[in-house]
Amino acid sequence: MNRPLVTVRPATAADAHTLAALAIQVWLDTYATDGVNDLLGRYVLSTFTPAAFTAWAEAPGVALRVAQVDGHLVGYALLQFGAVQPLAPGRDTELRTLYVQSPFARSGVGSMLLREARNAAHARTGSDGLWLTVNVKNLRACAFYEKHGLAVTGLTQFVLGDERHDNHVMATPRS
Repeated sequence: MNRPLVTVRPATAADAHTLAALAIQVWLDTYATDGVNDLLGRYVLSTFTPAAFTAWAEAPGVALRVAQVDGHLVGYALLQFGAVQPLAPGRDTELRTLYVQSPFARSGVGSMLLREARNAAHARTGSDGLWLTVNVKNLRACAFYEKHGLAVTGLTQFVLGDERHDNHVMATPRS
C-alpha cells in the first residue's frame, strides 16, 4: 500500500476555515460517540471557529502546524508557549491540540505533527519538552503519546456543561 505524500507546514490565516471544519470533524468523531446534542453542538461551533484559527495562526505565543496531502489538510498541531502546568513542572509548552482525520490515523501523520511540534518548541524555547492533556477514555491517543515517550504526570478534568471528564496530564521526560 502506498503511503500518501504528507507535508507539514506552518498554518496561515488562509487555512482558518479548513482548520475549523477539520477540528469539528475530528472532535465530533472522537467525543460525540453517542450522537450530537445541543451542548456538544454549541461547544464545537463556539470553540473551533475560523476567527480562532486565524488568531492562532498569527499569535506570537502560539505555533500552529498543518499536515496536508495533495493540498488538503488532514491534521494539525497547536502549541501554546508559556503555558505552565503544575502537574508537569519544568515544561511550559502545551500541546493544546493534535488532531488527525480518521482516514489518516496510523499513517504517520500524527507522528510527523508531534515531531514538528517538538521542533517548534525547541526552536522557541531551547527545549523540546512539552505537556498535554488527553481524555483518559481516548485509549488510542494515550497509547500514541506513550509510544512517543510522554508519560502520565497527573490527572485533571475537562468540564463541559455539568459534566466532568477525566484527562491525563502527560509530559515529555525532563531533560
